[in-house]
Amino acid sequence: MNFKKATILFLSLIFGLVLTFTNASASNSKPRLVHPITGQAPMNTYVVTKTTDSGDNNKPGTGTLRRAILDANANPGFDAIVFDIPGSGVQTITPPLPMTWLLDEAGVMIDGTQSDDRVEIDASKTSGNYTLYITGDNNVIKGLTFTGNPNAAAMGIYGSHNNVIVGNFIGTNAAGNNAKPNFAGILLNNSHNNQIGGTEGVSPGGACTGDCNLISGNGLHGIVLDNGSRNTRVIGNFIGTNKTGNGILPNKDGGILVANSPNTVIGGTSPQERNVISGNTVGGIELALADTRDTLVQGNFIGTNSAGTAALGGGTGVYGQLNTHDNVIDGNVISGLGKFGILIFLNAHSFEIKNNRIGIAADSDANLGNGQKGIELQSNNNYIHHNRVANNGSDGIRVKSGNNNRISANEVFNNRTFGINLGKDAFSPNDGGDGDGGPNGLQNFPTLNAAEHDGATLTIKGSLNSRPNARFILEFFQNPACDNAFGNSVGEAKTFLGTIEVTTNGSGNANFTVPLGGAPNSGVVTATATDSQNNTSELSYCRAITAPPPTVEPPTKPELLSPGNAQSAGNPPTLDWAPSQNVSIYKVIIREGSNTGPKVHFGRTAQDSYVPPALARGKTYYWRVIACNDVKCVRSVIFSFRIP
Repeated sequence: MNFKKATILFLSLIFGLVLTFTNASASNSKPRLVHPITGQAPMNTYVVTKTTDSGDNNKPGTGTLRRAILDANANPGFDAIVFDIPGSGVQTITPPLPMTWLLDEAGVMIDGTQSDDRVEIDASKTSGNYTLYITGDNNVIKGLTFTGNPNAAAMGIYGSHNNVIVGNFIGTNAAGNNAKPNFAGILLNNSHNNQIGGTEGVSPGGACTGDCNLISGNGLHGIVLDNGSRNTRVIGNFIGTNKTGNGILPNKDGGILVANSPNTVIGGTSPQERNVISGNTVGGIELALADTRDTLVQGNFIGTNSAGTAALGGGTGVYGQLNTHDNVIDGNVISGLGKFGILIFLNAHSFEIKNNRIGIAADSDANLGNGQKGIELQSNNNYIHHNRVANNGSDGIRVKSGNNNRISANEVFNNRTFGINLGKDAFSPNDGGDGDGGPNGLQNFPTLNAAEHDGATLTIKGSLNSRPNARFILEFFQNPACDNAFGNSVGEAKTFLGTIEVTTNGSGNANFTVPLGGAPNSGVVTATATDSQNNTSELSYCRAITAPPPTVEPPTKPELLSPGNAQSAGNPPTLDWAPSQNVSIYKVIIREGSNTGPKVHFGRTAQDSYVPPALARGKTYYWRVIACNDVKCVRSVIFSFRIP
């Protein structure tokens, strides 16, 4: 390589380095500047160096956030905006007018984590517009603090898709310990495939770190998904708490509202995907309107601290209303709330509610009861199964109205009133033939006649009276003791034991005997019945678990001794025989003239000898002994004797 070419190459390298340092954050220790989903690096990086803002999109001012957004919108490709503002402490940008919209379809990444200090956008001087309005796609909003918007959401996402919102504080100060409310937090309208929160750097059970958005202290909802905003993921956020997750900064309405927006995922199977949604005044998660369907609410802590071990409160944990349907509530801790754990009402229907811990801690049965019912249904066609529901201020599970609600394999205990309640706040007794109606058809519950434990197997015997020639699924539960709610000895359902299927006869009756291995050998048993339309009954009256009666063998056959056969005897005679085994009582029969002759004496004794009254002389008598117990009676042979 000649000198001229080497010089040109060297100068080119130097020029490239100058451009790199001009368009990037001043610090090399910052996180790598790439899109968190696609891994794409920005084509252009714009640096915000000032907190001032002119409010004028025609004269935005060099180094301002407004200028950076305008430049990113104007240039093609995925771009980044970072912050390198002189000074220390929270850097606060206070726009006098609404901020420029994000319009670039290729996306813009506004990354506050590239700054040495937290960057706050205080919208207290704007009016009626979103602090940040996003209509372009593929944007990333990361590590900023949004406060003080009096009349609108901090972030409005309209017809905008594939955006990622991570690591922001929305409605709190930069320390995350005091509210600085916006009217609402984040609003999505007709926007698809967006992600709010993430898992990178999230600390399950600890404070809100990394991708966790802290969305608290706002005047209405923390997050609103509206008007067909489908396929949204909400993961790893704190909504309604402070940064530590141990105190509350409530959103004054609800934590999350999903309205007419399908295929939403709130939470997930991993601890990092868990949202902590607590303290919100009206409730945690609201699902509403007919097109809110196929939503999954999974693995969240609702009403508790971030560790799931203490109550932080709030209104109702999860409520479905206004025709929403076919949604799943799975594996959440829903505890410590002031009202219902879960409420499905106002024509919402077809929910699956499973594997939740309602009224207890995440890691134990510690009492974190909700103020009212654990689950209340005013709705049809729901499936409630494998939940653990305890310590609530009223019923564990109540079907206030609606039919075809299957309640299966739940463990329900220590609730203030009933474990399962149909209809009014009172006990609903069985009726003959089950002809009455009401919530879940007021399905009759089984009658338990015995619950005997032999040390290995619990055998439950009973019957069901309901509609004739119909199939039913019976489920059985053990409890330490029987409740006495409203003066009836009905139980709850602490430990699920098992299930059988029965079919009633033409009279509506079915008897059953069910052996259950590995069941507890103390306490009481209860049961439910579910018909073929999935209407589940209340829990039955209790039946105490007892040991079976001892096994008794039949007596051994008595062996007659004296008087010997065909011998003479004194008068009265002394009748003697060898003792039998397993005997309770002996019966002695004496006949005159033959072994089928008239009976002249019948006596009972517990001894192995017997003296009857004096008999007529000069006659022959025939006698035998019958040994009896509760199982059987066994007869001896017949001997004769003569009274001279």
